Amino acid sequence: MNNRKKGTVLRLITYFKGLELKMAAVITSSILSAALFIASPIFLGKALDQLAEGIKSSLANGTKFQVNWNTMGNIFAILLTLYVLSFITNYLANYMMAAVTETVTLNMRGALMDKLNRLPLRFYDATERGDILSRATNDVEKVADALREGFNRLIGCIISIIGAVIMMLVISPALSVVAFLTIGTATVLTICIASKSRRYFLKYQTSMGELNAAVEETFTGQLVIKAFNQEDASLKKFREINQELYKHSSSSQIAQFIVAPCVRLINNFGYTIVAVLSVIAIIQGRMTIGIVQAFIQYSDKASEPVIELSQIISSMQSAFAASIRYFEIMDELDEVPDHSSTEVLPETKGDVSFEHVRFGYSDDHILMKDINIDVKTGDRIAIVGPTGAGKTTLVNLLMRFYEIQGGAIKIDGVDIKSMSRAELRSKFGMVLQDTWLFGGSIRDNIAYSNFEAPDEAIIGAAKSARADHFIRTLPEGYQTLLTEDGSNVSQGQKQLLTIARAILADPAILILDEATSSVDTRTEAEIQKAMNNLMKGRTSFIIAHKLSTIRDADLILVMDHGTIIEQGTHEELLKKQGFYEKLYNSQFADADSDGQQTA
Repeated sequence: MNNRKKGTVLRLITYFKGLELKMAAVITSSILSAALFIASPIFLGKALDQLAEGIKSSLANGTKFQVNWNTMGNIFAILLTLYVLSFITNYLANYMMAAVTETVTLNMRGALMDKLNRLPLRFYDATERGDILSRATNDVEKVADALREGFNRLIGCIISIIGAVIMMLVISPALSVVAFLTIGTATVLTICIASKSRRYFLKYQTSMGELNAAVEETFTGQLVIKAFNQEDASLKKFREINQELYKHSSSSQIAQFIVAPCVRLINNFGYTIVAVLSVIAIIQGRMTIGIVQAFIQYSDKASEPVIELSQIISSMQSAFAASIRYFEIMDELDEVPDHSSTEVLPETKGDVSFEHVRFGYSDDHILMKDINIDVKTGDRIAIVGPTGAGKTTLVNLLMRFYEIQGGAIKIDGVDIKSMSRAELRSKFGMVLQDTWLFGGSIRDNIAYSNFEAPDEAIIGAAKSARADHFIRTLPEGYQTLLTEDGSNVSQGQKQLLTIARAILADPAILILDEATSSVDTRTEAEIQKAMNNLMKGRTSFIIAHKLSTIRDADLILVMDHGTIIEQGTHEELLKKQGFYEKLYNSQFADADSDGQQTA
C-alpha cells in the first residue's frame, strides 16, 4: 500500500508541471505566515510581565499603578505588525494555492478527457457511464478540495509544531517533557487512526461511483421502469446502494472526527500537569507569569495543529482514494495507436475485402475464425441473422472500433490498420438503430457530420431524408433546440435527422443499422427511396431484420454465433435451403399468420 500511495502521489505531482514558481511562493508564504504567528506569544508574555511588574511595584511602594506606554506601545506595535504580516502572507498563500489547484484540476480533467477519447469501445461496453462521470467530477473534486484546503494548512501546522517545540525547549526543558509526552501520544493516535481509515475512504468513493451509476440508469430508463411497474424494485436497488454508501461514509466520518475529542482529552491532562508545575515554578521564582503564559500558548500551538493535522490527513486520505480511482482509468490500455506514417485515400472508390479475418473480444474466446468477404464499389451488402449473431460487430471491425486478432480488412486494397482512424472513419457514413442527438439546434445536429456545410446543403440533406417537412412545422424550424436526448421530437423524427446527417456527410461507404426500424410504414417507404438514391454508386452495408427489404442486395451475409455461415444473393441462398431459407420463410410465415388473425 505504501508503494501504491507513493506512486499515486508522484503521478499527481506531474500535473503541477509549469507551476513550480507558484508552489514555491505558496510554500514560502505559508512558512512566513506560520512563523510570524508563532513569534507573537513571546511578546504577549513580555507585555504581561510588564503589567505584572508595574502592579507589583505600585503595591510595594503604595503608589498609583501606571502603564508605561513607551514600553507597552513598542510591544503592541510589534504584535500588530506580526499579526498584519501573518494575515497578508496567509492571504497570499491561499490566493496562490487556489490558482494552483484550479490549474491542476484543469490539467487532470483535460488529461482524463483526452484519455477517454483514446480508450477503445470495449472499455465503454464494460464500464457504467455513471461511474465514469463520478470519476471525472467527484473524484477530481476530492483531490481539488485536499489541495485547496489542506496543503497550506499542512505547511502551517508543521511549522507551528516545530516552532512551538523550539520555543518550549528554550523557555523550560522540564515542562517541555510533560508537553511532549501528551503531544507525542496524540500524534501516535492520529497516525494510527489515519492508517486504519484509508480503506473506508476508498470504499466510500467506490460506493459514490455506484450510486451515480444507479441514479443515471434510473433517470435515463424512467420510461421502461414505469412501463413495467418496476418503481419499487428500482427504489429498492437505490436504497441498498445508498445504505452501503451511508455505511462507508459513516465509517470514514467517525474515523475522521474521533481524533479531535481524543487529542483534546489527552491535551487537557497535559495542560493540567503543566499548570500545576508552572504555579510551583512561579512561587519558587523560577518563572514569571508572562513566561508561563507564553509556554502554555506554545503548548497549545503545538497540540492544536495535531487535531488540524488529523482533519487534513483525513481529507488527503479521501483524495488519495479518489486519485486511485482516477488513475485506474488513466491506466486503461489505449486503442492500438495509428502508424507513424499513415496512408491516405484522397478518392475512395469503395472496394472492401475481409481476408482471413480472425476476431474475438478476448484472445481465449474467438468468435470469427476465418472471415473472407470481397465487396466491389457500389455493392449493397446485407447482413442478416438472429439477435446476437454478430452483425453489428462485423461493421464495428470495418471502422476499427475493435482490433482484429488476425487477417486483414482492406479498403481499395489498403489495409485499414495502415490508415489513421480519423482518415478511415471519414470514408464512412453511419445511421444506427439507436439514434443519438445532442443538445443544440436541429441545424447543428444535421451539420454534425460537416460543420462547414452551407444552409442550402443542410436543407437539401433534410429534404432527401424526408425530414424537411416536419422541421418546417416546428415553431423555430431548423433553429429549434433539441434536448440532450432529443426527447422533444418523436423517435421516428430523430431517425430522420440522423439519416439527414449521414446524407450530408456524402460518404464513400454507408453503414445502415436498421435505419428505418423506428418509423411508420409510409415514412419507411419514403426513406427507402431516399436511401436508394443515396446508395447509388456507394458501397453499402445494411444490417437488416426485415428480410423483405434486402432482396435486391448484391450480397447477403448470414451470421450466427459471431461468424458468417452463408453468403450469396437472395435467390442463391433460397436455393441452398439452409439457415437463410428457414429464417426467410419463418418471417413470412409469421406475417401470414398475423394477417389471418387480423382477418
